[in-house]
Amino acid sequence: MRSTRLWVLHLFLFLPPMLLGQSVSTAGLEDYTLKLRLTPGLVFSCPIYGGHNTAGQLIGDYEHIVTITSVSKEGLSFNWSMTYPANFTGHRLVQASDMQKSRKVSVYYWSGENGPRSGYSDTYRISDAIYADLKAGNKTGFEFDGNENPVSVQKVGEEDLVALVNDRKVKIHTIKGKTANGWYIWVLDNPDFPMMVKGNASWHWTVPSFIYPEASEKNLLSQLKEKGEATTHAILFAFNSAELESESKPILDAVAGYLKANPAVRMEIQGHSDNIGSAQFNLELSRNRAESVKKYLAQQGGIDVRRLSTSGLGFTKPVSDNSTAEGRALNRRVVFKQIQQQR
Repeated sequence: MRSTRLWVLHLFLFLPPMLLGQSVSTAGLEDYTLKLRLTPGLVFSCPIYGGHNTAGQLIGDYEHIVTITSVSKEGLSFNWSMTYPANFTGHRLVQASDMQKSRKVSVYYWSGENGPRSGYSDTYRISDAIYADLKAGNKTGFEFDGNENPVSVQKVGEEDLVALVNDRKVKIHTIKGKTANGWYIWVLDNPDFPMMVKGNASWHWTVPSFIYPEASEKNLLSQLKEKGEATTHAILFAFNSAELESESKPILDAVAGYLKANPAVRMEIQGHSDNIGSAQFNLELSRNRAESVKKYLAQQGGIDVRRLSTSGLGFTKPVSDNSTAEGRALNRRVVFKQIQQQR
């Protein structure tokens, strides 16, 4: 039975320690450091492994999804959700004054929150004051909410990392900092978007994926028109589940629109997974996810179900290295393939 008690949870992406420190080459990738924009509609998707509450009790593996709703003179606001087994949702406001000067960072969320975490900046947008000190190499106050407190942080280097933006691998430049208690964090070197994109603390997280809906839809439709096949990572599911997240609606509606505009086209929907879990589990998961997409296109999109077929391929056709978090993110995907052109 799932408790109705409100828990405060780590936000970050947890990874097994053996995966930390593995690097992915950024050679030849477009530099997106200053192109990433903190704008309404932007979606982050972060898988969580080994999530705990503030009492140290294990919750399990789930996915954390954030949708930016407003960036204004009042501050930054966003909706967030945590999939099964956390199953929590909320809305947060980061006040403008805290984004400017707070030396405290909120890294915990609680179910049903609806408003500001006064006095704190946020993991997704640390304060201008912390960023400026890091950039200059100065030691700066760096306190967390909860029972683990790094106290301060100071720059120890810089590093290029790989990020996934609208289904493309890109390069981002980061400032690497070390905290007073020996943790490491990597902050996006963008003064308008100083996000803590990676960390090695008592928990660990890596670069999340970034989805700008309009650009992602345009990219998918372009692939379909030019190649008859399109890959997307913008269709999001509950962790280890075939349940579609609401953030998937724009890209699915775009596919439905394409099919309506091209009534002779039939489409195969392929589900692909990473290699976390057994081969049989991932085959079934990817098959069920493809079926969920088909169901949405038929029921919400108004597409004749006879024009749609599905296949689940599990982790049998990886496009990247499953031994890295970045590789696994690329392998979790949905592929749309035109399988027949009726005359």
